[in-house]
Amino acid sequence: MLSRTTKRYLRHRRVTKNGQFREFVAINIIKQYERGVILSFGKVKKTLEPGINYYFPFFQQLTKVDVRTKVLELSSQDIMTIDNVAVKVSAVVYFSISDPQASLVKVEDVHYATSQLMQTELRDVLCKRSFSEILSERNHLSSEIKERAERITNEWGVNIDQIQMKEVDLIDPDMVRALAKEAEATREKTAAMIRASGELESAKILANAAKLFETTPMSMELRRLQSLEKIAKEKSQTTVVVPMGLGTETAIGLSAASASNSGKILKDIEDSNE
Repeated sequence: MLSRTTKRYLRHRRVTKNGQFREFVAINIIKQYERGVILSFGKVKKTLEPGINYYFPFFQQLTKVDVRTKVLELSSQDIMTIDNVAVKVSAVVYFSISDPQASLVKVEDVHYATSQLMQTELRDVLCKRSFSEILSERNHLSSEIKERAERITNEWGVNIDQIQMKEVDLIDPDMVRALAKEAEATREKTAAMIRASGELESAKILANAAKLFETTPMSMELRRLQSLEKIAKEKSQTTVVVPMGLGTETAIGLSAASASNSGKILKDIEDSNE
């Protein structure tokens, strides 16, 4: 940094060329995250880049513009959705200056103007949506708000980097209970539809199986054997009554396949045949 004496000297020294009086020169340092806008006789002349720059203070004015990304926290907005649900929404906006000259000459206070514009766009977009859409489509709604706002902020030299909705709260506590009941009813409806669909598919499969058993009687006998095999594997006192059409030899073959409970099944079969 230059000392006060050095700045005073550079400011008031006379710069001459070919022996003629020129102007008084002022030195200023523009930081890396800043840009300097020079107004010459009240008219924008140029934008100064970071580093050491000079200008003529008698007829020029230097204004520094911060081009870093800024965080703008929007206050909570009371919004009535399209399905008549009163909500309180808060959001945060990230923006930066893309055109220092436009941000200086086209809007008086770029931060205040951006804040008011984003609040207005937030209310306009959300009041046309339902409460469930606000909760489930936050990213889509944020993109829509950003696109609507950029149509105006681009003229100000402001670039909206991102907007995020932080909180969506219900204002009326009774509405919370009403929405909970509605969500529960929706879940019950969905469960009933799933059960009905499963029963319909099961009935179709059973109808096809019945047609198959009707055309091929042997498949029915195999199905009976499978059922007896499953019963034989269970460790319980179960009495199996074998239909007369099955026959003793078939039952003996089944008991040989299930050796663990074969004696019990054979005894039941012999008792039933007697």
